[in-house]
Amino acid sequence: MLQTGEWVLYGIHGVCRVVGTEKQLVNRKRTEYLVLEPLSHNESRFYLPTGNPTAMVKLKAILPAEELKALLASEEIRENVWVQEENQRKQVYRDLINSGDRTALLKMVTTLYRYRDAQAAAGRKFHQCDDNFLRDAEKLLSSEIALVLEMTPEEARNYLREQLK
Repeated sequence: MLQTGEWVLYGIHGVCRVVGTEKQLVNRKRTEYLVLEPLSHNESRFYLPTGNPTAMVKLKAILPAEELKALLASEEIRENVWVQEENQRKQVYRDLINSGDRTALLKMVTTLYRYRDAQAAAGRKFHQCDDNFLRDAEKLLSSEIALVLEMTPEEARNYLREQLK
């Protein structure tokens, strides 16, 4: 079980601190919840029912600094995961962001950087939905980088971009 004060990655919400557990009465049933406070919005709280595997699977341990740096330097994340058909791409990228899988997210970000650069070189626009996915994935990844490598969010975003170029 997670400890109070521990940092985790929680789905699309990014880095959160475990505040503790709380029991609440819901539908005449006492349910235990894990209480999370997001790093970026510490006035918010998320309540995850500890008995719900679908909710709990969205929690990922924060990567140690050396593991995070090794992942950013790996050739595996340079793989192209472009999906040509737009609606299918939206679904695939939405699922990747929800998964919290850092390797898959880094592949997606690297692919979107390449595609954005190719579009610019050809004088074409980068689709808004692709830009939104890129921004969301960068935000998730840079929030973890900022925490682990003790950087500001802006430094972490720049570090991420430099590592993936």
